[in-house]
Amino acid sequence: MIRLRDILAMDIFRNFKIIAGKNGSDREVKTVSVMDAPDIYKWMKGGEFLITSGYVVKDQPEYLAFLIENLDKHGACALGIKLDRFIYEYPQDAIEKANKLNFPIIAIPFEFAFADVINPVLQEVINHQSRILQYSERVHQACTKMVLEDEDISTILSFLEEHIHQEAAFVDTCFDKTYYTKDTAQRGIEETGRYRIHINEEEYGYLVFGSKWNDYDESFRDYYQIAIEQAGTILILKLQKKLTARQIEADYREQFVQDMLTRNISSKEEIINRAMIYNWDFYLGGVVFIVDIDHFKKQYLKHLDENVNRRMMEMMTRVLLISKQRVGQEYAHYVYSKLSDQIVFIITEKYEDEETFRGNLKKLAKEIKDEIARVIPFTATIGIGNYRKDISQIHDSWEEARKAIEIIRSMEREDTVVFYDELGIFKLLSLVSHSAEAKEFEKQYIEKICTYDRKHHTDMMDTFIALVTNGWNLKVTSEKLFIHYNSMKYRYRKLGMILELDLQDQEERLNLELALKLYQMHEK
Repeated sequence: MIRLRDILAMDIFRNFKIIAGKNGSDREVKTVSVMDAPDIYKWMKGGEFLITSGYVVKDQPEYLAFLIENLDKHGACALGIKLDRFIYEYPQDAIEKANKLNFPIIAIPFEFAFADVINPVLQEVINHQSRILQYSERVHQACTKMVLEDEDISTILSFLEEHIHQEAAFVDTCFDKTYYTKDTAQRGIEETGRYRIHINEEEYGYLVFGSKWNDYDESFRDYYQIAIEQAGTILILKLQKKLTARQIEADYREQFVQDMLTRNISSKEEIINRAMIYNWDFYLGGVVFIVDIDHFKKQYLKHLDENVNRRMMEMMTRVLLISKQRVGQEYAHYVYSKLSDQIVFIITEKYEDEETFRGNLKKLAKEIKDEIARVIPFTATIGIGNYRKDISQIHDSWEEARKAIEIIRSMEREDTVVFYDELGIFKLLSLVSHSAEAKEFEKQYIEKICTYDRKHHTDMMDTFIALVTNGWNLKVTSEKLFIHYNSMKYRYRKLGMILELDLQDQEERLNLELALKLYQMHEK
């Protein structure tokens, strides 16, 4: 870039003097313009060396301080003013303002015409831009050749070091690897500068520059920047190629896991053989562990705004990373697949003590669930199937984990951890809950209570649920409902009248409990 001090160093401008704002002499000069209006600052684009005879402010020299402040605010480079034409001395407040802002004021000798300033400055700026364009074209051609010949990263770094005259290395944070040239591979680099590599606004690595970074000639800054940016572009192409390959492999891995879960693989031998491609060991069997985001799909489909959907997908990615990290910390052998708003893990670990194994799974699930709730505005329900020693039966564990989540949600419960084999009678009821007979059985008992509540504006249904929950114990139920024991006895008798049943009959109690469980499974 061309700086103000470079312009003032030109022989033709040897009599120009900075009378204020000297610390701003390193500002970039992009063009030169003549001030023809007192509000010229409104049309500044940045980098202007503005020159004036002082005519537009001759009657109000105090305006100069205001002008300088606004020129600086709008990115102008400097203000050159002729003395002894319309202004004979610079106002002190303007000098102080320029010094405070490091905004240069240049004294232009009286004998200089505007053309004497404009032409040399523009010529210097244009010549510099022309040299930059020619250099950029040469670097671009060299980089294109490296891309076409698929040169390795070490070669790219050697090219960069040659053009910026300093050591360079590339830290690939995506694949956790650092690259050097052959000369620097052994001794490494003492980092003094970085250039970050971004793909779609996300950082994937950075170039590191060595000890010579602070010693370079500033006049070559633009050239160095071009070489660095071109090398960075090649590295982006390299990374994108690796990311694409990794994504293809990930897709194959996920499809393999999905094939296992959905019974698209015919035999244990096929599973074992395909697993060997990815160095997976399925000889011990496994258990399915599902992390399911509560109401995520409903919220996602509700919003058509692209930014909302993007943020929700980012949240899903965070959930995946949290789950993978925690499972990986606890178990060495696992695979996973993302299915809609569910993340499905197959954990393959040998265990001698089933109780300990289940306890560890439950602890892990709770930690994942709690961390998800801390970092995103959603909760998660985690379902866990039974362990299968034969990996070809892993789809059964998956079905159980899915069923566990489905059943627990049908009971209006979420943000919880549920093992399929801990669902008790609900497992059996889930098999018949949607049949006409089950619905009629539920209605026979529950409808009478609901009808009574609607008609009399009472809460007998809450009393009934509390009774069943507390094992038909009137004293405990009265305490839970915060009512007098006599009031509880009255409600108990009233329930019997509403249902037209003897609530002391154990068989009728069983029927009522089953009807209530069916009701809880159907109510949303």
